[in-house]
Amino acid sequence: MDESRLARIEGKLDKLTEAVTSIARVEEKIYTSTKRIDRLEQRMDGLEEELDITKGAVVVNGGAVKFAERMFWIAVSALVSVFVYFVR
Repeated sequence: MDESRLARIEGKLDKLTEAVTSIARVEEKIYTSTKRIDRLEQRMDGLEEELDITKGAVVVNGGAVKFAERMFWIAVSALVSVFVYFVR
C-alpha cells in the first residue's frame, strides 16, 4: 500500500513539475513580448518627434513655395504680355 501511494505521489509531483515548467515558459513569453512592445513604443515616440519636426519644416517652406509659384506665374504672364505686344 505504501508503494502505490508513493507511486501516486510521484505521478502527481511529475504533473506538478510539468505545470510549473509550462508556467515558467509562459512567463518568459510574456516577458519577451512586453520587452518587444516597450521597444516598439520607444521607436514610435522617436518617429512621432521626427514627424513633428518635418511638419514644422513643411509649414515654413510652404509659404516660400507659394510666394515663388506666384512670382513664376507673374513672370510668365509678363513675358506672354510682352510677346503679344511686340507681335502686334
